[in-house]
Amino acid sequence: MDVLDTGQPDVDSALATTTVGAPLGGAPTGPARRHRRRAGHLLPYWLLLPSVVVLVGLLAYPLFSLVTTSFRRLDLRQLIRRQTIWVGTANYRAILRDHEFWVVTLRTIVFAMVCVAATLLAGTLVALLMRRLGRGMRLLVSVGMLLAWATPTVSAATVFKWLFDEQYGVVNWLVTELTPLDWSAHSWFDSKWPAFFVLGLCVVWQAIPFVALTLYAGLTSIPEEIYEAATIDGAGAWRQFWAVTRPLLRPIFLILISLSLIWDLKVFSQLYVITRGGPSRSTLLLNLYTYNLGFGVSRFGVAAAAAVIMVVITFIATAFYIRTMIRVGEEAL
Repeated sequence: MDVLDTGQPDVDSALATTTVGAPLGGAPTGPARRHRRRAGHLLPYWLLLPSVVVLVGLLAYPLFSLVTTSFRRLDLRQLIRRQTIWVGTANYRAILRDHEFWVVTLRTIVFAMVCVAATLLAGTLVALLMRRLGRGMRLLVSVGMLLAWATPTVSAATVFKWLFDEQYGVVNWLVTELTPLDWSAHSWFDSKWPAFFVLGLCVVWQAIPFVALTLYAGLTSIPEEIYEAATIDGAGAWRQFWAVTRPLLRPIFLILISLSLIWDLKVFSQLYVITRGGPSRSTLLLNLYTYNLGFGVSRFGVAAAAAVIMVVITFIATAFYIRTMIRVGEEAL
């Protein structure tokens, strides 16, 4: 039996034409798809552009003034007479030849890394604890951490100095009461490592809330079914963290490490209040070292050169943070 010719195009030919020309549903092909992929890669940069513009507007002149000062001879005499004496890279040569500068720089980097590690460890443990607490206790812990985070840095450092005071400190009293040791007149600030311990404890104490609350927010986004499946497979708490939590929260961990490193490289208020670089300049960090050069001995040009080097170090950490944010954005697309 012959098929009647209705004058309509063959259905198979139409489908073939549609398949060759463009996919069903209007999905782009060829140049359109490449353009969309390129736009997706550029999206994180466009999202960062407003923040970059604001930062440049706020920091352009101070950075320009800092860099120009680093190329000038600017002591107290030149400052009073308003003299401008250009010395080229002499300030940089002076600071780079200073052995103490390299010791202080290395000490600052090591101190920041230790504080970041301690903060991440403690913040992760608190976040995991909050995940297992009931609503009431979780709210109480969250409020307590927010109060610690909102405490002004100078106030927190003053409280820590009082806590570890050799005569009236609560810590010495507790050690004396709870142990056979007599620490009623023990000084925490007469030697290097105890002083660093108190300083680091103050820095980590104020940094834990941000890390813990951020990680807890990330934990709430992980479906509970994944942990139930891991439990059925026989995975314990440590295995669940290493195989489930750590990979899923890896972008958050990277961002927190970058931010914490930037903040801990710039520790100043806690150091100035608690130890002021003592004893015998053994706890001196780069921020306070630069401050002492400028306002202690009035070598503002050399201090500016040290500050520029510190800006470069901080910029390296900031570049890692920005790259991490962009990578997270690209993975989300």
